Amino acid sequence: MTMLTPSLESVALARQTFIERGELTALHLAPEIVRSWQRCRAKGLSCDRHPDVKESLVDTPRLTTARERLEEWLRYARPVFESVFWDLGAGRSILVLADPEGVIVETSGDPRFLERAQRVHLARGAIWHEGVRGTNAVGTAIAEGAPVEVLGPEHYLSCNEFLACTAAPIFDGTGRLVAVLDVSCDWHDHHPHTRALVNTAVRLIENHAIAARHRGLRIHLHRDAHALGSFVDDAIVCVDDDGRVVAANSAARRLFSLRHEELGAVPLERLFRRAAPVPRGDEPVLLYDPQGNPLYARFEGRRARVVIRRADPAPANDALAELDTGDEALRRVIAQARRVLDKDIPILLRGESGVGKELFAQALHRSSPRRDKPFVAVNCAALPEALIEAELFGYAPGAYTGARREGSLGRIREAHGGTLFLDEIGDMPLALQGRLLRVLETKEVVPLGGKPVRVEFALIAATHRDLPAEVEAGRFRADLYYRLAGLTLTLPPLRERSDLPVLVERILRACAPDRDLRLAPEVAAAFAAYSWPGNVRELAQALRVAAALVDEEEMAIGWEALPEGLAAALKRSPGTTPLTSPAGEEAFELATLSRAAIERALVASRGNRTAAARRLGISRATLYRKLREMGSPPAQAAG
Repeated sequence: MTMLTPSLESVALARQTFIERGELTALHLAPEIVRSWQRCRAKGLSCDRHPDVKESLVDTPRLTTARERLEEWLRYARPVFESVFWDLGAGRSILVLADPEGVIVETSGDPRFLERAQRVHLARGAIWHEGVRGTNAVGTAIAEGAPVEVLGPEHYLSCNEFLACTAAPIFDGTGRLVAVLDVSCDWHDHHPHTRALVNTAVRLIENHAIAARHRGLRIHLHRDAHALGSFVDDAIVCVDDDGRVVAANSAARRLFSLRHEELGAVPLERLFRRAAPVPRGDEPVLLYDPQGNPLYARFEGRRARVVIRRADPAPANDALAELDTGDEALRRVIAQARRVLDKDIPILLRGESGVGKELFAQALHRSSPRRDKPFVAVNCAALPEALIEAELFGYAPGAYTGARREGSLGRIREAHGGTLFLDEIGDMPLALQGRLLRVLETKEVVPLGGKPVRVEFALIAATHRDLPAEVEAGRFRADLYYRLAGLTLTLPPLRERSDLPVLVERILRACAPDRDLRLAPEVAAAFAAYSWPGNVRELAQALRVAAALVDEEEMAIGWEALPEGLAAALKRSPGTTPLTSPAGEEAFELATLSRAAIERALVASRGNRTAAARRLGISRATLYRKLREMGSPPAQAAG
């Protein structure tokens, strides 16, 4: 549901109601605005107050001290100031840098608006702490420790409601608040992209500072190998000679849940689940975070031999371990399965069609003590009803007309000593369920026309049906269900799994082991948003087709290589924002994504077209063509 932005008039009325009665209306105000209003009211601030000079301005010595403390950060901020103000264009805006106490130490921007801003002391030496100025972007960003946008009457003081202010806190590599960057203007001139612009500027300042302050080994990390190298989006970790993490930017601290007190003490190996080879050249290294999700890394700064050891015990090197591609839900299912591999406990696998129930059953068998014995799979939904009894239980020689002269063991006896896998058990005819139950209870098979034969096997059954509901409806025997469901394991559908990138990489490697195939960025985004009704089976089939159709000189799988039906479904997917626009907008959005990916690659490759094409996984000729389509002839790019 789209949330409507309240009008400024309704916000002003809501603020007045809250100040007078302490009641919040049903307006959809940002939570940080509501919390700030509550703090201001608790402090007894009046919305009509005008802070006097003594409480709202610092003297010259204190301003000088504040500027000296932020001098280093001012050096990092000034180039960004110029860049951000350029992006803001000729709008009547000013940029503000404040210290952690809310004291403004630097302003820059449109002289006309600067003059107006000075009337409310939005100038050097002014204190814009929330306790003095009420709800405002600088003070509230300090209080919240997060980016804040305060528009018009969202300001607690009436004298400030002509402003539209957007601020974000700046942290050093240890997570300590060092400054606040703010963009302010008249609310009539507010641009909807200001928040994104301020957040980008803050990330640039933080990342430039961490690179300048830590000359040792730095590890740049990103979920997308193609986006790695963007100075704005990379998660950055700094490591000392002893392998301890001494600094991390905001993205890295969020990624690894690093606390301020851990920096300088936490070993690098704790951040990663898999070992990393010694980095070679400029190629990204594939690592895995503690949850098993893939991360691409590039090592920069002083070169050092880094060995990231596995912090947790290595899992068993068996077929079940091969299925562990990082999804936490699937990992829990695997861990439960391991506990019964050497026990006489039947396993019932539940899950939608295509989630890989038979593959999981095979992995269970190959990881069990019975791995050298037969694995016999029976699809109960595919057997002809007239022959199902003979197929399962076998028959003696000459048992019926048309039978083989030597008779047949039957699938159950073929599994003797090994594992019997009954797929789609929920589709077994009701009349046959009683005979199967008797086999499971007595461990004996009676072939047609023959005598009882002793059998012993591990039992795995699978179904996409809700068997308890089938029992309730009388379509499945309750006693057989309880005999099958010793341990019930539910395999998650692909849409709920977090390891899609790893699965894609693994399937493509199997389809084309001699090529480094990967998805184009816009296709990868569409894959992530798609619901995958056919689950892993649908994904694997699509990638097999794509690997066969993609041009030999290409490394990135684009829309043209996808099966036609899947490409259409991806573009209709509700979760794929760029692909659900009207036809004209769709082409524009895809072109925008493509342009952004190419520009990132060129920047990361310092303009070298050959290196950029390699990063994108496309041929140099394709890159030339795309540059021409963008209106940037190849001759304009270096390399």
